[in-house]
Amino acid sequence: MRLLHTSDWHVGKMIRGHSRADEHRAVLAEIVEIADRSKVDLIVVAGDLFETAAPTPEAESIVYQAFLQLAEVAPLATIAGNHDNPRRLAAIAPLLSLGRVTLLAEARGPADGGVVSITADDTPVDIAMLPFVSQRSIVRADQLMNDAGYEHAQNYADRMRRVLESLMAGFGPDAVNLVVGHAFVQGGATGGGERSAHLVEEYSVPAQAFGTTANYVALGHLHRAQKVPSPTAIHYCGSPLQLDFGEEAQTKQVNIVDLEPGIAAKVSPAELSAGRSLRTITGTVDQLAALADDLGDDWLRVKVTEAARAGLADEIRELLGDGVVDVMVERVDDRQPTPRRRDGRTPHELFADYLAESDISDKRLVGGFGDLYEQVTSPDEAEPTPQKSPT
Repeated sequence: MRLLHTSDWHVGKMIRGHSRADEHRAVLAEIVEIADRSKVDLIVVAGDLFETAAPTPEAESIVYQAFLQLAEVAPLATIAGNHDNPRRLAAIAPLLSLGRVTLLAEARGPADGGVVSITADDTPVDIAMLPFVSQRSIVRADQLMNDAGYEHAQNYADRMRRVLESLMAGFGPDAVNLVVGHAFVQGGATGGGERSAHLVEEYSVPAQAFGTTANYVALGHLHRAQKVPSPTAIHYCGSPLQLDFGEEAQTKQVNIVDLEPGIAAKVSPAELSAGRSLRTITGTVDQLAALADDLGDDWLRVKVTEAARAGLADEIRELLGDGVVDVMVERVDDRQPTPRRRDGRTPHELFADYLAESDISDKRLVGGFGDLYEQVTSPDEAEPTPQKSPT
C-alpha cells in the first residue's frame, strides 16, 4: 500500500500581520494533486492543523475543505497537535467521519479509537494514533492505556513509552503497522518556527519508545523534514510552507511511503512549490535597491547596514514593495558603546552621544529633540487663571 504523510499545516498563520490564507489554499491543493497523481491508498495528517486553538472561520473552512478533497482520493487519518483545540476538533470529528476522515483529538486506548484498522489495496493496516499529550494530560493518558494509576510521579518520557507500548501491543507481522503521532522525539532537529515551550527536555520522547514493530512512524511537530535515527522508520515530513524565517533555507515536502507487511518502508519526498518563500536580505539602501527586480513575491526580512534615521523602514517598504515584513538596522562597525559622562554636559550633548552610539544619523531628530526640550523647560506662557471674586 502507498501512504501520503503531511503535517503542521498551521492554517491561520500570519506573518507580521499579513494573511497567508491564499498560500495555504494553494499548497493544500498541491497536496491533493500529489495524492491523486501518486495513487495513494491512505493519507495521514500528523497534527497542528491550525495555528491557534481558536481558529477563524476562514481557517476552519480551508482545513475542512482540504480534508474532504483529500478524502476523495483516499481515506484520511488525522490527529490534534499542540496548536490545536482538542475539544473543538472532537466536536467536528463525527461529521468528518461521514466523509472518510478519521480524526482523533485526544489520546485513547486501543479499543476506544486509539488504534484504527483499515484495508488498503487488499492490505490490512493498523494505525496507532497519538495526538499531542501535554504534561498535564500524560497521567490521565497513561491511566487510559493501563487501567491503573501510579502512586509515584514519573517523567513524561516514561509515561509516553507506556502509552506507545499499549497502542502498539496489537501490531502483528501480517499487517502494515503505522504510528501517527505529534511529539518531540529525541534526535530530531527543529525547523525554526515551532513553539519552544514544547521542545524542551520535559516534552521529549526517546526514539526507542517506538520499538521495532512499526513499519513507519509518521510524526508531526518539527517543521524540518527529516528521518530520526532509529531502527524503525521514524520520519517528520515538516510543514508545507516556510512558516518562520528560521525555515527560509528549507525545501518543503510531503512523504510518499510504500509499505508491505514485514518490509522496511520506502520513503520518497514529494517537493512542494506553492506558497511564498521567506528570504533575508542585507545591505545599504543602494545595495538593496539593486536587488529589487530579483525578489519575486518572497516575504522579506531586510537588514539595513547603514545609519538609522527616521522614516528608513517606510523608505525600504516603498523601495521593495509589500513583501517586506520586517526591517532591522544593523550596526555598521564593531564600536562598543562607552559609558556616558553626565556631569557638566547638556541634555543636547547627551542626546547627540546616544545617537552616535546607536549609529543614527538624522538631523531632524536633533532638531526635534531641541524643540521638545525647549517646550518642557520654557516658562509657562499660558494666561493666568482668573481669581474668583470674594462673595
